[in-house]
Amino acid sequence: MNELGFQEKVGQFLNRYGKVKKLKEDKIDNSSRILPYIVENEDQKFAVFAYHWKKSIGTNTIIRTEHQISDMDCDGAIIIGNRFSQNSYDMVSDTNKRRTTRIILIKMNEMEEILSIRAS
Repeated sequence: MNELGFQEKVGQFLNRYGKVKKLKEDKIDNSSRILPYIVENEDQKFAVFAYHWKKSIGTNTIIRTEHQISDMDCDGAIIIGNRFSQNSYDMVSDTNKRRTTRIILIKMNEMEEILSIRAS
């Protein structure tokens, strides 16, 4: 899937969960391949970072995300990517246990499965 197709799928996926707003380039660091989104409903506001990388998303990306969500006044973050390192899963698990902000990791194939289930 090319980057534009990926970005479109992310938008479709997020629209199912609330109001979606794409942030402007001056609001983020240059490490994101696709501009981050904010998805919110009456109860929650999440920053969404979608990475169109073939490589595994590691702990540095998780740490950077933690810093960004604290600056964005969000309840948590959703990170969408091709795959995640085991250390990333472990770090997110520990973070979610000790903080009120939440981080959710979603693989691209999981996102596509959810879209296909909801479409049928």
